[in-house]
Amino acid sequence: MNRTDEEEIELLKRVWSEYGKPAVYGVAITMAVIFGYKAYQKHQHETASAASALYQNLLETTQAGQMAEALSEEQKTTMTHVVSNLQDDYSGTRYASFATMIQAQQQVLENDLDSARASLEWVLDNKPEAEVEQVARTRLARVILGQGDENAQVALDVLAAGKADEAFTATVEGVRGDAYVALGQLDKARAAYQKALEAARDHGESLPVLQFKLDDLAANVKEG
Repeated sequence: MNRTDEEEIELLKRVWSEYGKPAVYGVAITMAVIFGYKAYQKHQHETASAASALYQNLLETTQAGQMAEALSEEQKTTMTHVVSNLQDDYSGTRYASFATMIQAQQQVLENDLDSARASLEWVLDNKPEAEVEQVARTRLARVILGQGDENAQVALDVLAAGKADEAFTATVEGVRGDAYVALGQLDKARAAYQKALEAARDHGESLPVLQFKLDDLAANVKEG
């Protein structure tokens, strides 16, 4: 059973009277660690709660994050405010990363790829959890490719900087294939698309767009 703060203080008093200063110094240090840890836990809980509330506000603004069209000016103002607060005050939470990726999604819908790139780079700069990092990394690579074929190598570098995770193989290799196509490295593109398709099948997924891209490469080779 955990002692209350009052019980811990009473223990400190008893040790002082029974064993003197040397012993109480050791107990005092232990108590300081305990109190410090409790304060840290309380702060973490309060931080998570506040960040969660802000994120919930953002989800409501963007209709639970399922944006099919651009937001109104009022909604965009709310999004900017919420994301800014999360980035400034709760940058170490997953909510800040999630909110920033939702913002990047909206920026892509508005064809503001420079802002979307900056948003996704912010996510990566703040060292998110592994799965969040992988999603942000692949989205960033797509955005960079969308800025022009001349950025294909940069997109490949972004993908290469991430840790390989089997669950994301299909997505990563699909984007990698697109980058190789942009570079004119069709053999590498074909291998990447094939790897993506195989990974998808292993997970019971169907990715017809990837198959189309693979077939299109084969057709181009025949025509050449």
